[in-house]
Amino acid sequence: MSKKKKHIASEEESARKKWMITRVYVVYVAMLVFAFLILFQIVKVQLVDGGALKKEAEQRTVTLRKIKAPRGNIFADNDPRTTLALSVPRYNVYMDLMTVKTKLFESSLSALSDSLSNMFAHKTAREWERTLRYEREVDSNQYFRIKSRLRNADLRRLKTFPIFEKGKNKGGLIVLREMKRVKPYGMLGFRTIGYYRELESDSSKEVRADTLRVGLEGVYNKYLKGQDGEMLMKRIRGNEWKPLKSALSREPIAGADLYTSIDVNIQDVAETALMTQLVEQDAEKGCVVLMEVETGYVKAIANLTKNKKTGEFFETQNLAVGAVSEPGSTFKLASLLVALEDNKIRLTDTVNMTGTYKFYDRTLHDSRIGGYGKNTIQYAFEKSSNVFAKIIDDNYRTNPQEYIDGLVELGLRDPLGLDIIGEGIPKLKNATLKEGFSGVTLSSMAIGYEVEITPLQTLALYNAVANNGKLMKPQFVKKIERGGEILEEFEPIVLKKQIASEINIELVKGALEGVVERGTAKNIRALGFKIAGKTGTAKIAKDGRYNTNNYQASFCGYFPADNPKYSCIVVIQGPTKNIYGAIVSGTVFKEIADKIYANGLGNFNKVEVQSNKMPYSKNGYRTELGKVMKTMGVPVNDKAGDYDWVKTQTGESSVDFFVQKVKNGVMPNVVGMGLEDALYLLESKGLSVEAKGSGMVKTQSVLVGKKIIEGQLITLELVE
Repeated sequence: MSKKKKHIASEEESARKKWMITRVYVVYVAMLVFAFLILFQIVKVQLVDGGALKKEAEQRTVTLRKIKAPRGNIFADNDPRTTLALSVPRYNVYMDLMTVKTKLFESSLSALSDSLSNMFAHKTAREWERTLRYEREVDSNQYFRIKSRLRNADLRRLKTFPIFEKGKNKGGLIVLREMKRVKPYGMLGFRTIGYYRELESDSSKEVRADTLRVGLEGVYNKYLKGQDGEMLMKRIRGNEWKPLKSALSREPIAGADLYTSIDVNIQDVAETALMTQLVEQDAEKGCVVLMEVETGYVKAIANLTKNKKTGEFFETQNLAVGAVSEPGSTFKLASLLVALEDNKIRLTDTVNMTGTYKFYDRTLHDSRIGGYGKNTIQYAFEKSSNVFAKIIDDNYRTNPQEYIDGLVELGLRDPLGLDIIGEGIPKLKNATLKEGFSGVTLSSMAIGYEVEITPLQTLALYNAVANNGKLMKPQFVKKIERGGEILEEFEPIVLKKQIASEINIELVKGALEGVVERGTAKNIRALGFKIAGKTGTAKIAKDGRYNTNNYQASFCGYFPADNPKYSCIVVIQGPTKNIYGAIVSGTVFKEIADKIYANGLGNFNKVEVQSNKMPYSKNGYRTELGKVMKTMGVPVNDKAGDYDWVKTQTGESSVDFFVQKVKNGVMPNVVGMGLEDALYLLESKGLSVEAKGSGMVKTQSVLVGKKIIEGQLITLELVE
């Protein structure tokens, strides 16, 4: 190749290399610029547009939200349909204003606003119209709150309003159901039924457990609460969520039902008698517990404390379960049993009741000046003489721990292990520990001082005597059930098979009966049956000192004395007109015993269902009655068609359902229904319901067919 050609080729190669270098440089610069632009956009998104985008993302968040399950019902013992606590539905209503077509919105807005104003008077029709228009045109609101916690009757009325009558897809109506806990008997057994409150997860405050979990609602919450469901929901604004249709949503499962041992008839008798006496005596507080001797099931428990500002009484504390105090002379039963068991005394032994008994620097007196003279130990017990302090001191002075060990054998040192939270811990001194045990401790303990127990713990001792020595655990629940399946059953529990020998149990039974026949409680002798028990009057210590103007009066015993069925304790603190247990508390005991005995000792004509006969059935809600009959295997002859409410009639081979017509705007007939069904039906019509008694509705105060006035009170009388 010539030199010229070589030169040309070399120049061409050099030019190609320069072009390649230039091309690489351009590409590199372009990449740098592109990278810079990306970095700029990232910074802009984070620093400039971040807040707006984050807000938009939050508004569009879709997630599964928890739906609370309805809590199970709590039933009384005297009738399986007598409800102490139940959940009733309430409805929260919203409106998706963007779903409604413009033509429908404009043509019906005025009429809808008029209807809303008539129903919810806090806004005029013009204000409703202005608000709805603003929420639609300015806020594009898809989840505007109309009203919260509507009753069923109000919801049905609201669904007839213009626009809303078109439903969810065309009228934008969104309805969410929540459950409200209702106690049909108001304050009756309020503290024992109790409540359960959930602690907010973001709360930084320390909250005591007993302010969140109280009574049966608290203890058995794991059964009552059911299983929460889930609903797919979209965040609209703030913490407002709109439900979405989705296969991912899951319906909640209602909680199990609790069947208690409480008899509302006995509970009502006990609470009324206690309330009357607290008012009469101008007392501070008081409690009553009535227990079934053989089983330990609590049939009634009432706890009332005066509000110092208003003077009214409320169940603010479960005194019977949690309040420990010095019991006074009701404790003499324990002292008598221990001394008998240790063969220290006999009931026929003679003692000199001088009326004054000195122990070191402390002097005790009998309530009767001059005492009761010489008589038997049984007579001393019947008259509640404080000579018992001398009897115990004389026999156990050299070995006080022997006396205390005897009290332990009676079961008085340990709590009863109650299911209800907050049981008080007994305080029983130990003689081997010299601290707190002085020369007067033994004589004080003998008559119920320097020892502290709860009223229910005292009752358990007396119940054991009535039960021939068997110490039973007091229980409030018999079974837990869901859909006819028993999840847990609570049989009677024996805490101690024999607290003392049978012969000594029989001896103290006679002494307890003598207290009422001849002793301090002869004012409460009953006609037709016998009561056995012991009075107690104790000074109440405050800051380590006894106030001579502050007393606790009590009576504890059982009836009928010859065949005990119920044991009962009445404790009243701070009476101002009288201080003695026989007058203050004994009369309450007698009133309760009289009324129970007059009604057949709690056997309130319960219907016995024989295997060859169809069960008795109340009127009520057709679907639920059908489920019950199916569970029980009872044939149903349904003649009610498509009606929701039915009358029932028991035939030879089936239970017949007949139409029970319920018309809008007029008073329905609830006679023959159980309380739960009657309450649901009447509340759904906007009525306020007051129930008296238990069982089936016998009468209603507003005549059937009368025009309903919203908020009107209707009183139901129920009968077993």
